[in-house]
Amino acid sequence: MRVVMLTGPDGPPRPADWGAAASRCADTVRVAVVPALTSARHEELRGVGLDPGPPRRYEVAAARGVPGTVARIVAALRHEGALGGPFDLLHVHRPGTDRYAPRVAGELGVPFIVSDHDPRWYGHVGGRELRRAARLFAAAAAVLPVSDSLLLRLGDLGLPGHHRLLPVPLDEDALPAVPARARITQDAVRVVAAGPLLAGCGWEELADAFAAAHAADPRLRLRVIGDGPHAGVLRARCSSAVDFAPDAGRAATLHALAHADLCAHPHPAAGFGETALDALACGTQVVAATTGALPELIAHDGGFLVPHHTPTDLTPALLEAAAHLPHHHPPSLAHRIRHTYGLPASAARLAAIYAEVSGRGQVPGRRSAG
Repeated sequence: MRVVMLTGPDGPPRPADWGAAASRCADTVRVAVVPALTSARHEELRGVGLDPGPPRRYEVAAARGVPGTVARIVAALRHEGALGGPFDLLHVHRPGTDRYAPRVAGELGVPFIVSDHDPRWYGHVGGRELRRAARLFAAAAAVLPVSDSLLLRLGDLGLPGHHRLLPVPLDEDALPAVPARARITQDAVRVVAAGPLLAGCGWEELADAFAAAHAADPRLRLRVIGDGPHAGVLRARCSSAVDFAPDAGRAATLHALAHADLCAHPHPAAGFGETALDALACGTQVVAATTGALPELIAHDGGFLVPHHTPTDLTPALLEAAAHLPHHHPPSLAHRIRHTYGLPASAARLAAIYAEVSGRGQVPGRRSAG
């Protein structure tokens, strides 16, 4: 089977992991719509760059209008099809591809499926956005929300389509080994929080909760990893028990999470929660509000959930999590997460969906590519 994986400038997070999972069960070609090319320009195709991979990855610079962008995507895929054979399926990720997917699928003569990562569904959704999504989902052969909570939310919103759960894949080869940990009561409790330092993203509430928790248990230490315009305000709010580190890439953050005792999720509203997934895959428990996919990720052994992202709720959760550390077994947690979300499990889920959809999927009507 030959599959095109189409992503837009809005995501998904870690598209390489999606490509790696798909490549285990299909001949996969990735296409990313981007504001400007970062890969080597293709000699024959205007506005197209190529990274030979594997998997092969085309970049398509967005044109001024949708028809122009679609024409560039289709030209790249027809060129690729002439080299490696026709495609069987288009797998798109939203948000960011809504306007392209039906047209590209129609031009290729293949069905398309939609992986939905959009955290905006958890908030207020306008009628125009709902109508646009309804048209896209009705035309798709399958709609694949990345979490149980998102699956339920799409149902609550009455959006059409064949809905199937397809969680975010996790490339275990990128993860560090779970370090051996032997604790004594006097050891510092190392808490890590990571993400963009932006106003309104829950950092103030986390800082205040940590200050209260540290006053009750001076063993607690917090490391904040990230960059952003709110860094100065946050630094001024925090004591010497908090240190700040710039975002040095995922590998450095993974190392910090693997050697932490706890991860504090800073955001009051989460989508899938990729940083929490990374922490759990390193065997580190998470303290977070009950939002997005975090309840299903954390489950029975992955940490402590609170009803609201407020100091009132977070402070006792941090203290309880610190007190519980002697009873926590990081390798067991890491094994559960890696087994559930790792590439072998993700590839098996994708293979089943691809086989089902390619047998029954509808093909959108052809539209002009330009």
